[in-house]
Amino acid sequence: MQYKKVDMSIITRLMQIVGEKNVLTKDEEKESYSHDETLNLRRYMPEIVLKPNNRNQVRDILILANKERIPITPRGGGTGLSGGAVPLYGGILLSLERMNKILELDKENMMAVLEPGVTNGELQRQAEKYELFYPVNPASLDSCTIGGNVAESAGGANAVKYGITKNYVCGLEAVLPTGKTLRAGGKILKNATNSQFIDILLGSEGTLAVITEITMKLVPLPRVKVDLIVPFDDLGCLCGCALKIINDRLLPTTIELMDRLTIKTCGEFLQKELPFSDAKAHLWIGLDGNKKEEVASMYQSMGEICLDKGALDVFVAEDKPNRDRIWQARQSIHEALVHFNPKMVGNDIVVPRSKVLSLIKGIDSLSRKHSVSFAKFGHLGDGNIHVYILQKNINDTTWEKVKSEAVQELFELTISLGGLISGEHGIGLVKKKYLSLVMSETQIELMQGIKKVFDPHNILNPGKIFDS
Repeated sequence: MQYKKVDMSIITRLMQIVGEKNVLTKDEEKESYSHDETLNLRRYMPEIVLKPNNRNQVRDILILANKERIPITPRGGGTGLSGGAVPLYGGILLSLERMNKILELDKENMMAVLEPGVTNGELQRQAEKYELFYPVNPASLDSCTIGGNVAESAGGANAVKYGITKNYVCGLEAVLPTGKTLRAGGKILKNATNSQFIDILLGSEGTLAVITEITMKLVPLPRVKVDLIVPFDDLGCLCGCALKIINDRLLPTTIELMDRLTIKTCGEFLQKELPFSDAKAHLWIGLDGNKKEEVASMYQSMGEICLDKGALDVFVAEDKPNRDRIWQARQSIHEALVHFNPKMVGNDIVVPRSKVLSLIKGIDSLSRKHSVSFAKFGHLGDGNIHVYILQKNINDTTWEKVKSEAVQELFELTISLGGLISGEHGIGLVKKKYLSLVMSETQIELMQGIKKVFDPHNILNPGKIFDS
């Protein structure tokens, strides 16, 4: 499709909408908006970066872009890992970073109404002042935005007990490319009236509309939190332990996996020895509640299961400093792996919980077949495993071939186990060529049809998820 370039007359009109200081046109200003956190993805420089601070400005920008046929890429915190927020066709990069106000924290209804640029961590901190809790906690919580979380239908470590972003969105306001405003839901817990509009925008990756306001459900803040680190030298025992804990209805908030390669890399990056760093893998378990005795009883039962299943030990972190030390390592995994392995490829595949061990065995076979290292970590409790394929000492020519084959075979393995190619990071740009592995031609045509209804001129984040 042919798009119009952003010329001086359009820049002048855009400055009138958002103000001159909120329009970036110099390459050095725009560079940080030419990429997200996707590994080894080439830069796509926008022609212009706009920073609106309210819905009306977003509306006026969209009306102009739609009329002139200029592509727009909406962007939150730029922390995505699938290339979803890069301006593939140049045009306008629409940064929602200035729309970062929590408009209301309603303790009585346990709801927050906020703009899309509020970071996940800020929502959590403000909610805690009202003894409320927003449980969805991606590793990038202090930099990712709620708008981006909604656009990606993001998950996080607490999904075992609390679910993911889609379980907390009760209301949305979004602006269509025509400038019309779409509103659905509100501060309500049930909705059989217009919830389909919320569902269709969740995970749409900025391809259908620009989200301008979100109403999020909150829950009571748990008074007691405890984390366990449980080392294993047998991955079969570790996976069996996780399933046993869940099947015994002990309901932890978190069950995370971290293999030896990941443990060692994080320790080197943080320049500190992590507990039980020589173990083959760690099982990280988080639990919470309102009574110290009940939480203590739960973690004692979990500890007994772990030891019965072959755990080497059980490390209990009850106080905040020790818990923070544990989570510092968990939240630094991506950064640590990138630091020591700048050329690698990351994936966030998901399989049924009972198939995780088969997945890990299959990955180990791929590692031997291609003579490459795979770092494995992530959300064992919901089957969403992050798999990073590391280049290490392979020359660039061989790496390109091996990487391509290994990713394809990893996805085929995942699908054979009843899984999917992304659990929480989305399809974006980097996975769209694999979409046909998991979706039929009819399904993709239906998605393209929905896109055409919302965005007939294909100006919103074109080239993402599928080719229009």
